[in-house]
Amino acid sequence: MILSKATFQSFSWLYAPQKTAIIFAFRTLIASYVVLVIALWMEMDSPRWAIMAVWIVAQNASRGEVLSKAYWVIVGNITGIVVSLIIVASFPQQPFLFDLAVALWVAFCCWVSSCTRNFRALGMVMAGYSCAIVLFSSVSDPNQTFMMAMSRGSYFIIGILAENFTARLFDLNLHHQAHKKLNDDLLLAVEEGVKSVSKMLDGNDWAVAQSDKLLSSIMALNNNIEFREREMKGSGHRGDHARAVLASVSGVLVKATGFSIHLKQMQKDVLNFHYIVPLTQTYLGKLLEHLKAGTPLDETLKALNALRWECRQRIADSFYKNLGKPQATNEDYARKTLNDRILYQSLREILAELEVTLRELSQSRDLSLHDNFKFDIKPTFDFRRAWRNAIRAFFAISVGCVAWEITGWDHGPLFLAFLCMGCARFCIFENATLACWGWFKGACIAIVVGGFYNFLIMPAVSNLTFLFSLLIIPLGIGALAMCVPRLAPVASTYAFFFCYMLGFANEGRVDEISFFNNASALFLSGVCALVSYRVFFPYRARRIRRQMRLKLLKGLHHLANPTASLPLAREWVGSVTEALVILMRQLNEDRNTTLIKSYRHGSMAVMLIGINVIRLRHMVDHDIMTEDIKDILRVVLRRIAAFEGRKAKYARYARTVMIAHRAIARFRQREATEKNLAVRIEVSAAISSLILISYALDKNASFLRVKK
Repeated sequence: MILSKATFQSFSWLYAPQKTAIIFAFRTLIASYVVLVIALWMEMDSPRWAIMAVWIVAQNASRGEVLSKAYWVIVGNITGIVVSLIIVASFPQQPFLFDLAVALWVAFCCWVSSCTRNFRALGMVMAGYSCAIVLFSSVSDPNQTFMMAMSRGSYFIIGILAENFTARLFDLNLHHQAHKKLNDDLLLAVEEGVKSVSKMLDGNDWAVAQSDKLLSSIMALNNNIEFREREMKGSGHRGDHARAVLASVSGVLVKATGFSIHLKQMQKDVLNFHYIVPLTQTYLGKLLEHLKAGTPLDETLKALNALRWECRQRIADSFYKNLGKPQATNEDYARKTLNDRILYQSLREILAELEVTLRELSQSRDLSLHDNFKFDIKPTFDFRRAWRNAIRAFFAISVGCVAWEITGWDHGPLFLAFLCMGCARFCIFENATLACWGWFKGACIAIVVGGFYNFLIMPAVSNLTFLFSLLIIPLGIGALAMCVPRLAPVASTYAFFFCYMLGFANEGRVDEISFFNNASALFLSGVCALVSYRVFFPYRARRIRRQMRLKLLKGLHHLANPTASLPLAREWVGSVTEALVILMRQLNEDRNTTLIKSYRHGSMAVMLIGINVIRLRHMVDHDIMTEDIKDILRVVLRRIAAFEGRKAKYARYARTVMIAHRAIARFRQREATEKNLAVRIEVSAAISSLILISYALDKNASFLRVKK
């Protein structure tokens, strides 16, 4: 049988690995050897836990990620040890309460980890299963719990310190490299944002459709800033400036999306707006050249400010120049001048946000800047997912404890320790069932390879040098596979459990009976975890998509509710972007299907509607507008708070959209006759927001039509 070319290329990670993968494998192997030598030299009771700790924190990522992962693993390990001592002291002769306490603690850790980000979640996971490992390892002799806790804690700390020390040998000029990488990422995000705005000025609808991809990449960059800060420790608040840059780029994209809708609807019904478009495009082209050249942005900011004032002057001219002229009372002329003002104002808002972006970018580049600037966005928590993970873990561990109490299997504690480890580990993944399956496959491979080494290779080993040379193949392949995203879940589990199955010790190798008992405990824990994740709240992509859509719809209802607190615009953009990223992960983005388009445009529409609802509520809360205008806006907001999108498919407009259009028509009449300039400006802004809201609701009603 001849292997196909595609099959052969799928193993390129093994026969033609990347340079970074080779370095990662080499330094992880060195760390494993160092920690194993230390553990054997100190005659520790179970050296395999030390080498397993190396593979827990091993990750082919930036140094900041590894440092953050190591820190939170140590914090979680210490927390788990403290809790284990509390539990064993509280229930020394009460097996039912003991098992219940362990299940509740692991479930609590799953709940907290589901509500946290990055490696803080892994820290809580570690707190859960390190506690279980200590308790079930010493359950036959509770008097040894303290020594077992100190032993397991020492293993993890030694392994983590060895991995970090070895990795530092490969990091040269880390501070400078981290700052350069951060600047490059920010520059790329700003350049892509500027390019999107330029394309939107050309009327390119595809640029609007693709803006969600840029928002997704911005969110990933925002999560990575925490790791860059660890690498640049002592460098002031450049991480906060970097977050401000990414938030401003997101604001530019959202405002540019609204501008593209205005331009699409009004470009054939304006007087002189097209005058400013080529000037803006010329400026954006020069801005891209300055960004690529890395020159100071002072002159660029002056030119941007001049362009903003040009837009403002055009808006003022449309109010004053034609007062008293006959054509000023003409309905067609009044409509076109209003459209001009809306477009100029929309473009001016984009330029204002772009100015904020460039100023923050300039400050993030300044190595000498040491200010007290703070910038952060409050994360959104998925409490439904957190409760499901907690309930799932609690019942799985409880059933395992009952099975152990009934059977009295002498390796039952090991089975329960592995089960707690799996249940806690899976909760940090969005698709827990897929993660559980990868964990199970990795464990099975570790059993097979570990059995081969235990029965055929280890009897011939007589010294450490020979052992290390033999471990290059199984651990090296695992390290290389960990650098491949599609193989990483399986490979990391395999490397971790292979070290356990090999059972390094000074007194000799693992005997056959012990190996089969260990393998049975590991295998059954994987089976039990798989069954529990299939039975309790099984993962279904369609259900996840529906829940996210319902969450977005409820978010709109909450925004439009006059009694609800208003979030900041950047907080709303951040929460919708997070939901958009989750939705896109549930879809096959390789195929440009109608469903994918609907979800992309629908999520962007929700983001745009929310921004403009926030604006309308601010208008209602302020004292500039008269009460009759506020009453109309309150009616629109009440309808948005009840919008479900159910009838838009069968009629030209749903009731909410129809009311929004009626409000636009009334405001246009009011704007043309209003004498108070401040009120007139606010009415123009309300018209602008209502146009975007009505357009987004009408065009994306199918996305928002969610059955509760």
